Amino acid sequence: MSHNATNMYDVDALVAETYDLSETNTADLEQVRRLIAGRGPLRILEPFCGTGRILIPLALDGHEAAGLDQARAMLDRAREKITELPTEVRDRITFIEADATAGGWPEGFELVILGGNCFYELATPEEQEGCIASAAAALRPGGHVYVDNDHMEGDLDEAWRRPGVSTGWPNKTLADGTSLLGSSETIWFDAPRRLWRARRMLTVTFPDGTTEQREWVQQKHPVSVLEVRGWLEKHGFVVERHYGGSDDRPYTDDCSRATFWAGRA
Repeated sequence: MSHNATNMYDVDALVAETYDLSETNTADLEQVRRLIAGRGPLRILEPFCGTGRILIPLALDGHEAAGLDQARAMLDRAREKITELPTEVRDRITFIEADATAGGWPEGFELVILGGNCFYELATPEEQEGCIASAAAALRPGGHVYVDNDHMEGDLDEAWRRPGVSTGWPNKTLADGTSLLGSSETIWFDAPRRLWRARRMLTVTFPDGTTEQREWVQQKHPVSVLEVRGWLEKHGFVVERHYGGSDDRPYTDDCSRATFWAGRA
């Protein structure tokens, strides 16, 4: 992303493989399917498409799907996935290697998907709002945007401010015995602005016991519900549905997820 000099999904190609092993939930995909049921084949754009977890099944449903992502390793894996698909399905899928925060998205779509907690990979509210603005420009009048992310209200949560090194994703052993272990150390935060910066580390241990280390700095801005709703309304969207998760439950302050379905006037 533009503010973060390193994209963690390009730190090592094994991260893309780990993502596919870890992210097997399809509840958000099924929610999108419910929201577009009966609308006929659509032109769909998914920035931050990764390895195609959502995009490829929608293409199999008959939709024309374009995926945009900065991480070449993720797109390489997505392209590999579609090689065995029927030609008519492959022809409905386009992958674009680009920084979504830089704007200039392709246009003429009926649906833009900003799911998979993609806003939690972005460094600033300006980058996140920019994606809402780009979605508005990419959509035809009457089109919709699906925004699905965790949310954080008020100041930066205390758990994000703690010193010391903590382990986290990726944390997986692959089929060949190679293991990946991620960790992070908070190096700066601005609690009122809800900004967090950390030194991220990845240890790759190969089956023969040798290890390799990766290190980079990443900043995040956990979004709030008020921010996302405000950006949607500012850029011409009307929020039609607001869920507290992919099971269609109505949003309440107790929900950890905030999912918006908004139409472009």
